Amino acid sequence: MGFRGGSNGPDKELRMATDEAFWDKIADKYAADSAKPKAKGPNYAARLERASAVFSPSDAVLDVGCASGEITMDLAAHCGRIHGIDVGGRLIEIARAEAKRRGIGNVTFEKISADDPARDVPEGGFDAVTMYSVIHLVPEPAAFMRRLGELVRPGGYLISETPCLGDRSSIWRPVIGVVRWLGKAPSIVHCLKAAEVEAMVADAGFEVLDSQIYNPKSGQQSVIARRV
Repeated sequence: MGFRGGSNGPDKELRMATDEAFWDKIADKYAADSAKPKAKGPNYAARLERASAVFSPSDAVLDVGCASGEITMDLAAHCGRIHGIDVGGRLIEIARAEAKRRGIGNVTFEKISADDPARDVPEGGFDAVTMYSVIHLVPEPAAFMRRLGELVRPGGYLISETPCLGDRSSIWRPVIGVVRWLGKAPSIVHCLKAAEVEAMVADAGFEVLDSQIYNPKSGQQSVIARRV
């Protein structure tokens, strides 16, 4: 998932192309796995419950890094409209086709440039933003979070889940390096800590309302915050 504010030049263009190719390569398998019943167990249901608790029926929601749209489409029942964005072109194709097949009329999907998560969205254009396993994959997480802060109206919400590998075993860093070298992971994977994520959320203009790990198996830090 990309954003406005990365470094310019050939290196940036190469990284963007490499990441898009990575997501396109795994798109069909990723979509198939995400749709399996075992991927939508109790923890997935609890994730939807947490989001629906802060959504209202009229809310406009942005789902950043929507991938094949499984979460986006399931969240659509709890808000007025939801717009999913991702750098993976094949993932967006799959999401659009599946939304049409299911007859979900209040969801849209857009392939975006890695330069900007919502280039045509005015400040305060959304009532809520969701992002699941995204912020650790962008070049400059703090700048990415500040951009999201611009998109949410005062009083609106941010819901995120982040694998905070920096709080886990130090073995993760060399393992990630090997996996990236083998082409089995995106070009950037940050080992963030939960405290770092919370600080970035606060710096972007949000008040953190809840921050904890709901699913120990995944280890993802779930944050719910309100725009001040």
